[in-house]
Amino acid sequence: MLHPGPSLQLLAQLLKLPGSKRKRWQADSLLCKLPHGEVGLKLMRKHVLRWCCTALALVSGFCAAQVPDCATPAQGEELTPSLVAKLDTDSLLDASSAFKAWQAGEFRKVHGSGQDHSFGFVKGAVWLSFELPAPAESCTSLLVIPQSRLDRVELFPFVDGKMQTPLLMGDSIDFNERSEPHRYLNVRMLRLADRPAQVMMRVQSTSSIQTPLWLHTEASLLRSTHNEQIGEGIYFGILLALLLYNFAVMISIREESYFYYVAYALSFALLMLSFSGYGFQFLWPNNPTWQNVSLPISLALLLASSVGFARTFLNLREKVPGLNRVALLAFPIAFVLGVIACIPGMLLPATIGLNIALVGFSVVVTAAAILSAVRGYRPAVYFLLAWSLLMLGGVALPLSSFGLLPRSVITEYGLQLGSAAEMLLLSFSMAYRITLLRDENARIELDARLNLEVRVDQRTRELAQIAQQLGDANQRLSNMSLRDGLTGIFNRRYLDETLPATMAACFDNHLPLAVLMVDIDHFKQVNDEYGHGIGDDCLKLLASRLVLVVHGEKDFTARYGGEEFVIVLFDADIVKATAIAQRLQNDLTELPLEIESGPLPLTLSIGIASAQSGTAGELLDIADKALYRAKRTGRNRICVV
Repeated sequence: MLHPGPSLQLLAQLLKLPGSKRKRWQADSLLCKLPHGEVGLKLMRKHVLRWCCTALALVSGFCAAQVPDCATPAQGEELTPSLVAKLDTDSLLDASSAFKAWQAGEFRKVHGSGQDHSFGFVKGAVWLSFELPAPAESCTSLLVIPQSRLDRVELFPFVDGKMQTPLLMGDSIDFNERSEPHRYLNVRMLRLADRPAQVMMRVQSTSSIQTPLWLHTEASLLRSTHNEQIGEGIYFGILLALLLYNFAVMISIREESYFYYVAYALSFALLMLSFSGYGFQFLWPNNPTWQNVSLPISLALLLASSVGFARTFLNLREKVPGLNRVALLAFPIAFVLGVIACIPGMLLPATIGLNIALVGFSVVVTAAAILSAVRGYRPAVYFLLAWSLLMLGGVALPLSSFGLLPRSVITEYGLQLGSAAEMLLLSFSMAYRITLLRDENARIELDARLNLEVRVDQRTRELAQIAQQLGDANQRLSNMSLRDGLTGIFNRRYLDETLPATMAACFDNHLPLAVLMVDIDHFKQVNDEYGHGIGDDCLKLLASRLVLVVHGEKDFTARYGGEEFVIVLFDADIVKATAIAQRLQNDLTELPLEIESGPLPLTLSIGIASAQSGTAGELLDIADKALYRAKRTGRNRICVV
């Protein structure tokens, strides 16, 4: 460790020779160089006296002597308003060069107090500097950063321009190495009488860097955190009670939503233990490696379990199938980012990605709950209320981590308050949901007992009608799934499914097949200048012109993506395909889109590919390369491969 006790620090000051730069007096060199005579005796007395002082300091340091604590206010003394900072994104500065940079005025004032400043996620390190005023008598102070998530904080005190013994704290070292066994980062610093110190502090972390800075005594530190420790105890007690209760219910009824709820509660517990530092303090104090990765891993588990719970509780598969498909992406994203977080050097980007993913999927879940509630699903109302409480407290945390919101009591503890309230409401909501399902089943059973035959016959007819409607709906959905929603022509899925069969039919009959890849030139400029509404009209106009040039029974056109379209021509060679491409260009030139300001001139770049063998992917790739050749050579061109 880098930080010795205060008595040993005082001893280190006594051992320094005046007028030298950190030279250490060696006994063997003294014996070799002692002069003779009276001068030698005086020098001998001087060194004997120094050895006596050294021995006295050793005895006092290792036996009972303690440097007293410096006087501080009852709630500690805040140092953050005096902080100045300099970013070192490439980690090029050492303590001496940072001190020189501070002397040269390269450090800038840290805006905000200790409760609201955040540097966000920083690549490299942040150097900060602050002054420790000189006390009247030598004493020690407990330097505290009310944070538990900074990986490495190095302190380099400079007294009279000379660097003293460096100090180290952070969650990259064992918890037991801290000066005080507290979840906040802390280290004891020696302050010499009438000698102010300028402290250079280097902070490096894969989590968000927030640097509130306080001076405390042991008593003032415990006093200032007493109430929050009580609150954290209540919070974890609520979490444990809900976890055990719902685990028992899950075992009893084996309902999927309860499984995700238990996983959600466990993930939240791990997240809060890692985030608050209590896990490092009480559960894994000798495992700083796990402390570093536990936060992103718990975020990954929280992302997957919360989205899984929302899907099952809201029944998104039936209520909002579109958002259900989006929600399914949370599982691979959480898995990938969780694995990346375990790779050395990738912890910071993985943590940033997980914060972004949490915010993004929170929006998706909120939208799904609103749509379910609007569509009459009553449990969604209670879910939305509970989820809103979590959102109010939870979204503020990642925003504070990125430095978009000031660090405050709300951003630090809003997540605990919101999650506790949310989990209580969700527990009641699940009980209410089970009650609704049970009551519905009981009503159906009662109706069946009262008039079984009539109900069975009526239900049979209803089911047949529903089956017919579902069949029709599925057919419509199947057709809709093969059509582009904007232009009405076939979409990429239809192209991927149909093109291989069309090619096989051509090749089996020894006929050529041509593919035209069509793209509107400068389409982004149209969107930027006239708006996306006009851009959509351009796409619709082009789609209608494409349909007009397709006459064969097996010919078809499809939207490939964005402003790109594909025409597939059965039994067509390059000559025929080129003629159709020229016709498309001429039609769009002669009959442009009419807008309020007049005709909107549009041009097309077209790539043509023809084949009598090969795969669909190879043919599309050739046409795509021809299209981009047309664009590179000036646009409004037809290129053939």
